[in-house]
Amino acid sequence: MTRQMTAAIRAANEGEYLEALTMFLDIYGTADAPPLNTRRAATGLSWFGLCIALVRKDFKLAVDLCRRAIDLEFYNGDHYANLARVYAVAEKRKKAVDTADLGLKLAPDHDYLKHVREELGVRSRPPVPFLTRANPINVSLGQSRHAKKIAEKEKKSGRK
Repeated sequence: MTRQMTAAIRAANEGEYLEALTMFLDIYGTADAPPLNTRRAATGLSWFGLCIALVRKDFKLAVDLCRRAIDLEFYNGDHYANLARVYAVAEKRKKAVDTADLGLKLAPDHDYLKHVREELGVRSRPPVPFLTRANPINVSLGQSRHAKKIAEKEKKSGRK
């Protein structure tokens, strides 16, 4: 089982989520499936949850698996990074950022977690700070500002 688990995690690390998901289903869908309440199972559960979110779009199950991994191994930054990615795919950006920040408090030097946090980025201030983000003025000005940034980026790269 350990060799299969390592291969499934490696496939997920390389971005082959469908392949990894089929491997995880083979591992966890058998009668001799590994126990789900040990520290060794935590890494597999975390990556299995990420694959379920990215391939099947079953976010509730994915969040549950990643949270169980964190409960079993709270000090492992991979679990926080995977849960943050699940939240990001589920379009729950605030939860994704909060999860990544919490993980970075526990594992500040974790490269994968730092990479995920950088991908999530930082929201810029609203154009008119004393109005809410949802105010139509802020929405309109924010869309204009974003379009301008994209146009400038394309201009710098030589596209028109």
